[in-house]
Amino acid sequence: MDDNTIYVLDSTVFLENYSDAFVDKACATVYMVAEEIKNPYARIQFDMLQKAGLSILAPDDASLKAVTETVKRTGDKLSSTDISVIALALDFLDKGKKAVIVTDDYGIQNVAKSMSIKYMPVSQKGISRALEWKRKCTACYKETGEEICPVCGSETKFVSKAKKS
Repeated sequence: MDDNTIYVLDSTVFLENYSDAFVDKACATVYMVAEEIKNPYARIQFDMLQKAGLSILAPDDASLKAVTETVKRTGDKLSSTDISVIALALDFLDKGKKAVIVTDDYGIQNVAKSMSIKYMPVSQKGISRALEWKRKCTACYKETGEEICPVCGSETKFVSKAKKS
């Protein structure tokens, strides 16, 4: 990435000890990531990066809404922190800036890819394609959004489907 890129950091960066790679880069994260970091060594990493210029921001409501709608469509199970990280990257993109989410979380990567937001894995390979998660009945195989199949009354489970491009 070039020097104009803003790296939006998930807690993975601190928990996996990769904060040194971002000391001289423009970085931002959300308040909830700061609250998630309980490990003392990860906290030192976070504090060090904050002193080097890490911005801690809150995403706009419109971005949060857009990400939440995408999460509903893809079926990913994301925390409010995960949604906020993606929304912050979307805020930067909406302001005409280049943004890359730094995370190993496959759910974040999947939603980011679905929204055409760039991401960079830390210590994992990263996803190769975007998926949508749907519930399917374990007995009659009907696709449904319910935990119990409305057709036969059996339990359903999540199955992935490659996103149609």
